[in-house]
Amino acid sequence: MQVKISTLAAALAVGLITSFTAAAVQAKPHAPVEIVGTVQTQQATLKIAFESAAQQVNVRVHGVDGLTVIGTRSPVIGGTFAAGQVMTLIVNYTPGSGTSNLAVQVDGEFDGKRRSKISSFTVQNGRPTVSGTAANISVDGRGRRIAILPAQTK
Repeated sequence: MQVKISTLAAALAVGLITSFTAAAVQAKPHAPVEIVGTVQTQQATLKIAFESAAQQVNVRVHGVDGLTVIGTRSPVIGGTFAAGQVMTLIVNYTPGSGTSNLAVQVDGEFDGKRRSKISSFTVQNGRPTVSGTAANISVDGRGRRIAILPAQTK
C-alpha cells in the first residue's frame, strides 16, 4: 500500500509542478523599463530607464490611500524613447494620513507590442517608509491595490 501512496504522491507532485510551470509561461510580460524613485516628504524624484526602444509611451502618476498628486497626472503622453535612455520626473504630492502610496504607470509600444509596468512608492505619515515591502505593493490599470509576491525558490 505504501508504494501506491508514494506513486500517487509523486504523480500529484509532478502534476502540480507542471501546472505551476504552465501558469508561469502564460504570465503577461511587463514593459522593459526600470522605475526607481526617491521619495521625500512632499516630492518624489522618479527615474525611468528604458531597456529597449519605445514609441507611444504614456507615463501616469496616481495617488493611492489618500495621497494626492499636485500638478499633471500624465507627464508624458505619446513619447518616444531610445534604448538606454533615462527620463527623470519630479512629482509633487500631498501625502495621506497614515500610509499612502504614489503609483507610477508606464505603458507604450516595445518591440511592436503594447506593454505596461507599474511601480509603487510608499509614504507613511508624510515620511518615506524604510521597509522592504514598498516595492511589493502596486496598482493595477484600474487603480486597485495589488500585492506582487516574489517567485518561489528551491
